[in-house]
Amino acid sequence: MERDDQRFTAAIWMAVLAIFAAFTGLLSPEALTVPEGEQNDEGDAEFTSARQAPEADCEGISFEDMFYYDYAEFLVDLNDDWDSADVRAEAFVNGTNGDIVRTDLEELFDGLPNGNNSWLSTDERDGVRTVGLECVVETYTRIGLRDGPSHRGGQGVDWNNLTWTSDGMTLEEWNLIPEEHPERQDCQDEWGAPAGSPTCEEIPVVPTNSCGPTSCSIIIWLNGSVVFDQLTDTDDFTLAMVGRNLTNALFSYTFPEIPGKTLRMANTYEEKDCTATYTEDDDEEPDYGVIYTTRDECVSYIAQEGREYDLRAVTGGTEFSTHFTYNLLDWPAYKVYFFDFTTAPPEIDNAPLWTANAPVDGDLLPVASLSVAQTVIGSEQVDSWFTDELGAGLLTIDCTGGSEWALNEVAANTWDVTPPAAGGAGSISCEAVDSAGQSSGVRSFTVASPLTLSLDVTSSLSSVELTVSSTDHTPANMQVDVELVQVGASISGGAALAQAGSSAITFDLAELSPGHIMVEVTANGDGMAEMSYEYDLGLSKLSIPPTVEVTGFEWLEADYILFGNFNDADGDYVAFTLSLDGVQQGQIVINGNQWQTDEIPFDLLIEGVHSVTVEACDTSGECTSVTEEVDNTFLFEEIDAGVTLPTTTTDDGGGLPGPGLGIAVMALIGAGLASRRKRE
Repeated sequence: MERDDQRFTAAIWMAVLAIFAAFTGLLSPEALTVPEGEQNDEGDAEFTSARQAPEADCEGISFEDMFYYDYAEFLVDLNDDWDSADVRAEAFVNGTNGDIVRTDLEELFDGLPNGNNSWLSTDERDGVRTVGLECVVETYTRIGLRDGPSHRGGQGVDWNNLTWTSDGMTLEEWNLIPEEHPERQDCQDEWGAPAGSPTCEEIPVVPTNSCGPTSCSIIIWLNGSVVFDQLTDTDDFTLAMVGRNLTNALFSYTFPEIPGKTLRMANTYEEKDCTATYTEDDDEEPDYGVIYTTRDECVSYIAQEGREYDLRAVTGGTEFSTHFTYNLLDWPAYKVYFFDFTTAPPEIDNAPLWTANAPVDGDLLPVASLSVAQTVIGSEQVDSWFTDELGAGLLTIDCTGGSEWALNEVAANTWDVTPPAAGGAGSISCEAVDSAGQSSGVRSFTVASPLTLSLDVTSSLSSVELTVSSTDHTPANMQVDVELVQVGASISGGAALAQAGSSAITFDLAELSPGHIMVEVTANGDGMAEMSYEYDLGLSKLSIPPTVEVTGFEWLEADYILFGNFNDADGDYVAFTLSLDGVQQGQIVINGNQWQTDEIPFDLLIEGVHSVTVEACDTSGECTSVTEEVDNTFLFEEIDAGVTLPTTTTDDGGGLPGPGLGIAVMALIGAGLASRRKRE
């Protein structure tokens, strides 16, 4: 069977591309309820194959069948009435996988004006958005709920599948057509605007140069709602999911609070069947009738417990989350999951305990900044400091004290303090209580700042020195690790900090990009809980302006072309502008590290010397410009046959002949300039 990005036909293009734009295909499932004829001999549900040919109404199409993502998160919040839920989703496509997405989408426009021409346009993108919502409503969610005793599928089981509703659904994407793509250009006669759209722009589905984050990565978001039959028994219910092709996705469900009761996990069940086969039944496909089986390395299994998950109390309810993976090499093997929830108490219910990782009485709970609210106990601390049969996440953490330190529970089991401007130290006492009211016992802690930070400069091109200084509350044997962080890059350093001392750490900024830098600090010491905090000290790396060089020029009859090369030491994207006699006109064409002006019609300018200025600006706003003085007097003189025309020289000499693009430059008629630019 061919890959899905090679299988889609023009007959279903609107349905499929709509699912891509809508992104709810991420939740598009095989249905949990299947026709009776698709039950296996044991009566368990034989879930519909994810590779089944999609229908024009978008039913049964799985997002993973046509769109590879690197990672996705789905947040499902059930409403208080237990008959509907809000869904938020976010998916990330990294690096060259963005090329695959754009290529697949562009191929869906085959047969339409300028469709499937290896260029993805804003008109095509808008066409996708136009039909996206309507298509999403028809897809499945691959999620089912069944109240009552535990279930594992079988003959006649109604799984109460969650289904989409169009009310309030929104779809967004980032960077499908990057704003700063170096090859972005105008276009016309695209789908959605047969006569040509004045705002149409397009990019190649695969960039000419190596793929980077600006030209490739994509993020897609969905906000929507689902409905299902109301659960009548929330004390016992099973959540079922189809996991086929969920290559790397985190699902998180928030269940409403059940007054006076604690929702816990009773059991989990996971099954993978490598004997599953798939037969292509679409007679329009080239592999019609072909039967596909899993690879020999695929291993079937049934796991009746042991599924990894996280269950914790949150404000207004209980949050359950688990991470799904699927090896695409195992297709068409199917995977199913069942999670049994109950409010019944466990057979053995001991009191919660403090762990060996927890701070002891009198230990320091560190804070980083004065007059700023900071978390001293959150989910990370709860999981590390306590243990209980139902899981630490379901405990209730109670804290008191703080005095002038403004102790507040800002969310379930999340406690903040706000240190006073004068600093000093405070004290708080905390305990963990389980659903039976049993306590871990109370421990009291000091809260104070163990260190301060200072910079020698707040902006630099090359290096910066950060000084870590002790306070009156610095513990013995304190080790401080510092990381300077930007998106996608970081540099590290560390130092030992003595009581009543300071230590300087020097950072070389060469590996960071121009722009803002955050400072992440981790500290450990005797008698202190670990400190981890991200500081904004106003630190930034300066940008080096791009270098621009003129390497030559060319006359095409009366048209003048200037060309050269450029470089940006910081690796920033560089944007070019072209000006004639101080007025911005025309465009610069970029090819790798070379630039070339449009054809400038000097016969339409007044006679004399004119300045041609090329300005290059990087994303940090640093700019460099070069100017050439061009005399067009010879164009207005009678020239005898065989007489060589005078030429203009450059300071750098040489020349890299550029391709003739046949694109004239914009000019101002009122200033003695004329416009004759057109797109071939």
